[in-house]
Amino acid sequence: MNSEKILLPEPFHSLTGGIEKGAITNFYGPPGVGKTNLCILAMLECVRSGGKVVYIDTEGGLSPERIKQISMDYEDMFKNIILIEPKTFEEQGVVINNLENQDFDMLVLDSSVALYRLKCADPAKETLEANKELSVQLSILSNIARRKKIPVIITAHTFKNWETGENQIIGGDSIKYWSKSIIFIEHTGRMGERKATIAKHRSLPEGKSVKFDIVNEGIRPSGFRIF
Repeated sequence: MNSEKILLPEPFHSLTGGIEKGAITNFYGPPGVGKTNLCILAMLECVRSGGKVVYIDTEGGLSPERIKQISMDYEDMFKNIILIEPKTFEEQGVVINNLENQDFDMLVLDSSVALYRLKCADPAKETLEANKELSVQLSILSNIARRKKIPVIITAHTFKNWETGENQIIGGDSIKYWSKSIIFIEHTGRMGERKATIAKHRSLPEGKSVKFDIVNEGIRPSGFRIF
């Protein structure tokens, strides 16, 4: 893989120019907004370019049927996807540690905080330990991205801050610090339409956004429809 970035279909190409190598890109938002779809599109693009992808699925959200919908050559795609499904936050940490010396061209962690949330349901001491462990895991992912010069994509959920009314990333300062590109995905209120907004980026302005629809073939720019 010689390209500097992993490309996504429009309108994401216009939004970011692609998924950067050597850094963590974070798609975050509430459930059902299309975070996993974006991960699949990036993964398939990497494989089409001759790469091998490690996909860590902590929620069982990666659907082979969805991959078949998007990719006509899905059988060849599956040969170059390594699927790992940890069941606990501790197991997630072991998986990430074991990846440092393996050979691959992209890493996806979908979701980075699902198992972390279960850990944080424990008493306060466990929450502090979970926060520390999350930071360690993200630092390892960042090191993998930089050392291997590959893209690392994570997804994260949100929670509603009732004082400010804002949707905030679960994982707090650690996930914000280690993620060098953060894209917020949300529903717009129109049927099937989503909005993606840059919340953090190393070279692009915050607040830049696009609207898109999720379709059988992947995604497409949002447009007006006549019903």
